[in-house]
Amino acid sequence: MKKFYNFLLVIMYVFVITGIIRADDSDLIFSHRYHNSEVEAPCAACHEAAETSENPADNLLPAMETCFTCHSEGDTECSVCHKDPENIPDEYPRITDYIAKFPHKSHIDQSVECLTCHTGVEKSENVTDQHLPGMASCQNCHSDLEKVEYCYDCHAATEKLAPVDHMTDWKNEHGPASLTQLESCQTCHVETQCAECHRQDNLDHVVHPLNYVNSHGIYARNNKDNCITCHEELVFCYDCHRQQNVMPKNHASVGWSNLNTGGRHASEARYDLDNCITCHNDNLGEPVCKQCHEEK
Repeated sequence: MKKFYNFLLVIMYVFVITGIIRADDSDLIFSHRYHNSEVEAPCAACHEAAETSENPADNLLPAMETCFTCHSEGDTECSVCHKDPENIPDEYPRITDYIAKFPHKSHIDQSVECLTCHTGVEKSENVTDQHLPGMASCQNCHSDLEKVEYCYDCHAATEKLAPVDHMTDWKNEHGPASLTQLESCQTCHVETQCAECHRQDNLDHVVHPLNYVNSHGIYARNNKDNCITCHEELVFCYDCHRQQNVMPKNHASVGWSNLNTGGRHASEARYDLDNCITCHNDNLGEPVCKQCHEEK
């Protein structure tokens, strides 16, 4: 047990040191908070290129000449912005692979505020802080999950978008996760997609065991609410029964129907027409009876 705790301490130490290094790995000294709240400089004052940018890999960082529009080139000491004025790099690292497709221009043209996506940057004191939007933030505006190839509006077709846990036997194991992590699932999926997939493949033979087509009637009578979880409309039952010419036993009995008196089906219809219409209807149209019984 002691070894385990020592191992955890080492891991925590690595994370802390890594965090310190990352927070201090830039030569620049810059406070977004100061420029935003005290100077009240608009984002475009430094990131003017964003207004015409169509590609997320565009360089939107300000050049030194941009800084000199406010800071006097002759009077401002280099150490105000640079930790090591003697070794100022020619260029600074920037993010080029965050997302495949993103046009700043169209978002700015639609008056989307910078802070809508870059939440928290107005309070940042460190130039290495990354205030990039997560998918949940994007979906506040872009949420058409049923759109064909919706993901590739922003992502490249070559990207592997599935989470790590989807790479294993996810098709057979995702059921429990969908019950306990539904909100996470809905980041990418809508509930209709579940029904579409489960209808195509009889994924669980416990629900629809073999020979279910011949035995489902008994189950359906007692568990109608469960059936309509996937088979939302009752017309689904009607259409299938008609196509397969499935009829109640009494429909095949002698004397069920004749052209003179109508047979037994006539008396059944007079007694309980609603029961007949359960199958003999065209949903929102005229009762099927009219096909044989014209109005007189």
